Amino acid sequence: MTVSLNGNQLDAMRHYEGPMMVLAGPGSGKTTVITYRVKNLIESCHIPPNKILVISFTKASCLEMEGRFLSICNARGVMFSTFHALFFKIIRQHYGYIINDIIDEDEKRETLKKIIAHKKISVHDIEELVSNIILEFSVIASSLLDIKYYSPINMPYDEFVDVYNLYSAYKKGSNKIDFDDMLIKCYNLFMADQQVLEFWRRKFSFVLIDEFQDINRVQYECIMLLVKKHKNIFIVGDDDQSIYKFRGAGPEFLLKFPDAFETLKKVVLNINYRSTDKIIDICNQVIIKNKFRYDKKITGTQKSGGSQVILRSKDINSEALNIGTKIQLLNKKISYNEIAVIYRNNIQARSFVDVFLHLNIPFQIKDKAPSIYEHWVFKDIKAYLKSALAPDNDRYVERVINKPSRYISRIIIAAAKKKEGSLLNNLLHSKEAKAYQKNKIEEFKFYLNAISKRTPYEAVKYIREAAGYDNYLKQYSEYRKMSPKGLIEIMGELQESAKNFQSIDGYLGHVEMVLEEIKESYEQPAKNGEAANGVTLSTLHSVKGLEYNTVFIASCVDGLIPYEKAKTEPEIEEERRLFYVGLTRAKENLFISIVDQRYEKDVGYSVFLEGLYNPKRKTLKI
Repeated sequence: MTVSLNGNQLDAMRHYEGPMMVLAGPGSGKTTVITYRVKNLIESCHIPPNKILVISFTKASCLEMEGRFLSICNARGVMFSTFHALFFKIIRQHYGYIINDIIDEDEKRETLKKIIAHKKISVHDIEELVSNIILEFSVIASSLLDIKYYSPINMPYDEFVDVYNLYSAYKKGSNKIDFDDMLIKCYNLFMADQQVLEFWRRKFSFVLIDEFQDINRVQYECIMLLVKKHKNIFIVGDDDQSIYKFRGAGPEFLLKFPDAFETLKKVVLNINYRSTDKIIDICNQVIIKNKFRYDKKITGTQKSGGSQVILRSKDINSEALNIGTKIQLLNKKISYNEIAVIYRNNIQARSFVDVFLHLNIPFQIKDKAPSIYEHWVFKDIKAYLKSALAPDNDRYVERVINKPSRYISRIIIAAAKKKEGSLLNNLLHSKEAKAYQKNKIEEFKFYLNAISKRTPYEAVKYIREAAGYDNYLKQYSEYRKMSPKGLIEIMGELQESAKNFQSIDGYLGHVEMVLEEIKESYEQPAKNGEAANGVTLSTLHSVKGLEYNTVFIASCVDGLIPYEKAKTEPEIEEERRLFYVGLTRAKENLFISIVDQRYEKDVGYSVFLEGLYNPKRKTLKI
């Protein structure tokens, strides 16, 4: 296997000793440069393979890189590793850990659930809360933070600290560590034991790191300690593709890297071999507006053709239909698995799944996040709808009779459940309930009757407004000390999802079909080593590292791109980088979609399109 390298790629590949930073733009052949540099170190510089360490962020990328290296060089002994695998190797050798000492994801989740139950923390969706807690624990660890100075996002501080301390006590009591501990323990070991640090410094004379823009503080500090003496560190990254601030990563580690080494050499891989020149021009116009970045002009290879278009739709449902129709036309020349629809939030998948099922377009959902129809908010709405159709369905009645609170205590409900007949009827005639409580039950029954006579869309709207469900979500959010915006947005998405149905039964039947299709989408195996045929549906975060012939960026409007939570300049710049990552996935066709309304409210096109989009001509300025 031979490849032709350009001048900058050759400079990076031939680099021998000392620190080097390679700024690698999208589609610039960074993996080729890394593998050929390792080959050059072994064959031309006569470095023993076991003295070379190559680090990447995922096991899959490590295996891919090792496979590509072995296809061009049969030298064995180079260590291709993730950060976690490397750090575990280090602490295992010192402390004697074995694989069984590691708390896996399932054990971690179950332990946290038990702690939450033990502390009697009220929560609607414990799976969602546990996922969020795990993410926050990782941020604390990866940023080397003291919990005393951390402000939790998903629960009150006192509750969060209790959960954190009890989980720490569990790990200590069971003599186990989790993946976050691997990083912290390695850092503490390097800081405390000079002999251990010197051993690992001698072991690896050359260190190469891919995707350096995704590094976090504890990883950065460990690596800097490891290479402090020999300084043979070769990093490859792109500050413009740093999009994991929520995990503790950030572009600042790449931006400040030159400050650590006086003799640093820098190479810019600025030729994009992936995309057409017009797509590259669009991407450059977007990212150049970020201030905190390395100045680099990405160029192409004079590829022409394809389409670069703004799509405009009335609302999110018509947007999904317009994109679906466009995909059907494209499929005459392009296979479905060469097309991706990319969006900012997971809940945006809903409209595309609905439409693609209607149009018989196969799809694969990249993010394994629960569907919006699996969220506890939808389960509440489903319970309202089911109760309206069948008021004697006790399970659904019990779920929502106090959403919002109608002051029907658990004691009253428990007593009513012991009697024969339906729960709702028993509550109406309950001896335990007071007059004002019975009035509330009568009111609830009135709401159910009104809901049963409405279309699904009007029913959901009625539940939100007349029955007071939106107010319930706001009260719940206030109690949990969180913003209600996310839950209200889910309600808006659910209301939109019901628009095209005339009966509640029809709507709920559709939901069940969607959930089954999504399950099959996740479980569909690859055939003959090839990816399953289907349009990729993905968030902007999850599409990083991938490429497609055709890319649709959905709902490029204010509030989504950039996301409404982004207020500060660093947050806005992170959102711009995220948008840039989505744009740079496209090889030939790029469609940027905007809508006039979201959830029946007018929205403007994204600020990131300023200077790029001509509203009068409804075209891109390229």
